[in-house]
Amino acid sequence: MTATHNRPHILWHNALASLLQQSSLDFEWVIINDGKDEATRHLIQSTPLPFSHQYLEIDHPVEDFGLCIARNLGMKAASGSYICYLDDDNSFRPTFVATVLAWIEQSPHSRFILPQQWRRRDVIKEGKVIKQGQPFMSPSADTTLDDLVSQKALFDSNGFVHRRIGSPCWNPRYRVFCDYEFFLQCLGQSNHDQREDFLLKPEVLINYIQTTDGIIGQSGYGDWARELQQLYADRLAYTMLGKEWADWMPQAIEKYQQKSQVPIPAFKR
Repeated sequence: MTATHNRPHILWHNALASLLQQSSLDFEWVIINDGKDEATRHLIQSTPLPFSHQYLEIDHPVEDFGLCIARNLGMKAASGSYICYLDDDNSFRPTFVATVLAWIEQSPHSRFILPQQWRRRDVIKEGKVIKQGQPFMSPSADTTLDDLVSQKALFDSNGFVHRRIGSPCWNPRYRVFCDYEFFLQCLGQSNHDQREDFLLKPEVLINYIQTTDGIIGQSGYGDWARELQQLYADRLAYTMLGKEWADWMPQAIEKYQQKSQVPIPAFKR
């Protein structure tokens, strides 16, 4: 599933290009045009797609986070047994679909699968890269679910695979922490004691270049503090994770609040 907002050029050169290069075409692509951009509509309608696909449009919401609203719509429209996510500015390795299908066949009882990403963080100014970051793999091969819950390791939804039926909904109240909040909901549905439902696969299948002009890059420490405070206030909704799962949050909230008072680039998360 790909939700995009007024970025047909980026969509074409990243997400769509990588889907056209898949070694297996046994998938359905659900594309949601957030804002009903005509150029994006023309791109999808004029491109021969060798795989099943659905094209949807929504008005760009004035309030709440459009990405979450678009993803919820895409989940309802999708016909497959599993869902995975690909932002318009990211790409899958050519073996992504084939590898994921093999994992599902090998572990048919698993509800969630998280492969690794090749990541880089670039600084953008006036549409140009002025500083290119050092590549790294995320999450690392030794990452645990507890690391993701405490944010010692980063959960990102690009390439994340989960069953469609019975899936939680994306919460449009969150922007910076929308992926993390969705991860908490998913983890609450899994067998948290035996960890059989949630597979962390140490294989790099996604290319992710994070930039300062994205959601995280344009946000500040004050935004992080506010959303994390909201999550902490709602922590009882995730009690299935255990009583102490959110104990790290007050200190992190205080740190973000302090940093929001100094001119440190919010991009450095």
